[in-house]
Amino acid sequence: MNDFEKKRIVELKDAGRGYGYIAKELGLSKSTISSFLKSLDNNSICRCCGKKYIQPTGVRTKLFCSDSCRYKYRRLQNKGKSLKTDFEVECLCCHKKFYSYRSLKRKFCSRACYDSFRKGGGADEAE
Repeated sequence: MNDFEKKRIVELKDAGRGYGYIAKELGLSKSTISSFLKSLDNNSICRCCGKKYIQPTGVRTKLFCSDSCRYKYRRLQNKGKSLKTDFEVECLCCHKKFYSYRSLKRKFCSRACYDSFRKGGGADEAE
């Protein structure tokens, strides 16, 4: 993309034209237009405090102005969620009942049971 095309994209966007129209006008793809216009918008707003910050180039898009805002936002999001043990699950190896907060995704009561099960059988063979 040359300088003329870049200026024309900005002019057309300021005139209220959409990505499809601009792409057709200049013979470029819509994603090229979209990427270019997003790269021009370096000022972002923090999701937590609402402060403006400059988006660094060449790295993943930031959502927060600082780590403290990111931590604060996550704490507020998780405030109503409980991590207490809610689900009773039976271990596939030793058949003991244990509690898990991750629903039924967890299948073993300990790492030792998991290793034993992987090596061939589990608690039933030891008896």
